[in-house]
Amino acid sequence: MKKLLLFLGFAVILAACAKDQAAESADGQSGSITRFAVYQHYLYVLNLNEVQTYDITDKDNPVLLNRLATDYGLETITIYDNTAFLGSTTALYILSLTDPAAPTILSKSERLNTIGFSGCDPVVVKGDYAFSTIKIIENVCGTINAESALVVYSIADKTNPVVKGVYPLSIPNGLGYKDNYLFICDEGSDELVVMDISDPNAVQTTPYSIPLTDPYDLIVDGSRMIVSTKTAFYIFDIHDVAQISQMGQVAK
Repeated sequence: MKKLLLFLGFAVILAACAKDQAAESADGQSGSITRFAVYQHYLYVLNLNEVQTYDITDKDNPVLLNRLATDYGLETITIYDNTAFLGSTTALYILSLTDPAAPTILSKSERLNTIGFSGCDPVVVKGDYAFSTIKIIENVCGTINAESALVVYSIADKTNPVVKGVYPLSIPNGLGYKDNYLFICDEGSDELVVMDISDPNAVQTTPYSIPLTDPYDLIVDGSRMIVSTKTAFYIFDIHDVAQISQMGQVAK
C-alpha cells in the first residue's frame, strides 16, 4: 500500500506539471506512452486488465473509487474531449468520462478482427480521428510475421471506431502531432518519422523525417518538441516543420 501511495503521489506531481505546461501552450501534447492520466480531480491508473479511478482532491490521500475491468494487456491512456482512449496489446478502448468517477466502455476495437494483427500501441487523438502505432515484437507484443504500422481510426462515432488506413512502419513507439503533422518515434528505422495528416483518410509520408537513434517517446509543446531516446532527451524547434532544427540535448 505504501508503494502504491508513493507511486500515486509521483503520478499526481507529473500530471500537474504536464497540466501547467499545457496551460502555457494550448497546442501542446503530452507524451503518448503513459499508464496514468488526470482529468478534473480524478487520476486514472492502468493495471494490465483494469482501469483504476482515484479521487485526488486531497493529493496526500488519494481514494480509490472505481475499478473497470478490461481484457488483459492495457498499456497506454490518453484523454481527449472528455473521453479516455486506451491502447492495449489487442484493442483500442474508448471510455466515456461523462461520470469521471466511474468511466464506462463506449467501444472496443479488436485489431485482430479489423486489421488482422495485434501488438503494443500508444494512441493520440485529433478531432474525429485517433492515430495508433502498432509495434510487433516476437513473444512480447504479437507475432513476428505481422507488420508494425500506424493505424488511423475514424472516431466520429465513438461507439463504433472505423479503421481508415494502415501504414507500415518498422518498430514504432510514441507519437504526437502539431497542426497537420504527425511525429512518430520509429526505433526500427532510427528516425523520427514525420507524416502529413491534413487528410486523415489518406496520410502521406513527408521528406521531413529526422535521423535519430532509438527514439522512444516525444512531447510536443507549441513550437518545441522533446524526444526521448535510450541515451538522451533531444529538443527540437518545429516552428517550421519543413526545417526542423535541434535546439539542445540532455544526456540521461
